[in-house]
This record gives sequence, C-alpha cells and structure tokens, in this order.
Amino acid sequence: MTLTPQDIQKFWIRAYLGTTDDNKLIEASINRAYRDFNRTLTGIGEVQTVEKFQTLQKFMKTIIVGLINTQFNTQADFDIWHKGNCDKLKQQFNLYPYPLKYGQAQKWINMTLKYLFALGNEKINGITKNYAFFHIPVDNIIQDKLLESGIPKIIGCWSGIDNYDIYLDYQKKVRLTFKDTAPMDVEFKMFNE
Repeated sequence: MTLTPQDIQKFWIRAYLGTTDDNKLIEASINRAYRDFNRTLTGIGEVQTVEKFQTLQKFMKTIIVGLINTQFNTQADFDIWHKGNCDKLKQQFNLYPYPLKYGQAQKWINMTLKYLFALGNEKINGITKNYAFFHIPVDNIIQDKLLESGIPKIIGCWSGIDNYDIYLDYQKKVRLTFKDTAPMDVEFKMFNE
C-alpha cells in the first residue's frame, strides 16, 4: 500500500478539524474557529450548554452557507454583508449573559472562512468565489506582523473591539498597504512566517 498526497492531506484535516467527512467540514471549521477565540469569553464555561452551543453553531452555518451561495460584486457589498452578520451573531449571542464584541465575532467568521478556503473548492464548493473580498482575522499575531509593514495595531485588545468602524478601518489599511494582493493572501503568508 502506497501513501499518497491525498492521504497526508486527509491526515492534516482529521488532526486539525477532527473529521474527514466532507459533509461535516463546515461544522468542523466553525467549531475549530470557535476554539480560536473562545478563551476570550471569560466565564462562559459556567453557562455554556450543548444546546446553546448547537444553536450558535447552526446560526453560524447559515451565515457561512449564505456566503458560499452568494456572489459578491464589490468589496463594499462584502463589507456590508460582514457587518450585518457580525451584528446578527452578536445578537444571537444573547443566549449568554456575556455580550459578544465585534472583535470576537469577526474572529469567528473570518477564521471559519479561512479554514474553509484552506480546504479548497473541491471540498467546499463555492468557497473561492468571494475570497478576494474576505477579511483577515484580526488578532495579536497578525497585528504584530502587519506592524512590520507600517500598519499600526488597534488600540486595546482585538477581542475587545466593539466599534465596527475601528475594525473596518484596520481592514482598509491592510487593503491600501497591499493594493495588488488579496488581503487573505497577505495573512496566509505572514501567518506562516
């Protein structure tokens, strides 16, 4: 039996997302992205239930599937979609006595999209069509990397951003600094350094 590149890819997907079932990759990516930011939800473990999380997970899936099934024509259209869904996610998070901030909402949405894009269009049909408009996931790692390119860090903790305009201004600075490159291309390369 010969090991193939597909076998190795399958290993990495299983190791990182916990499944190789193509029908579960969206949910697995949502869950993985949640783990990327949930440490910023101080005290949520005391009120988290399986039912509440499943409700949030289903809601996130409708957001992501909606994106996959939509073709955006402009960055402005995508930005409007993004803000609207961050707002909806913040509202949906009212299941908990802890308000979700834009910094946390963007991280969940943006990391989910990053994971799905990394899986490829063969596994997540339609994920690549809006890739040029995707926002970078803002966190300490990428802010430190972008600081080296002259983009100042957001004042305060990324997870505490609760003004969408501050968040969007940061995205616009990235776009302006790297005019001829998709923002996520920049993020992937910088994250891997």
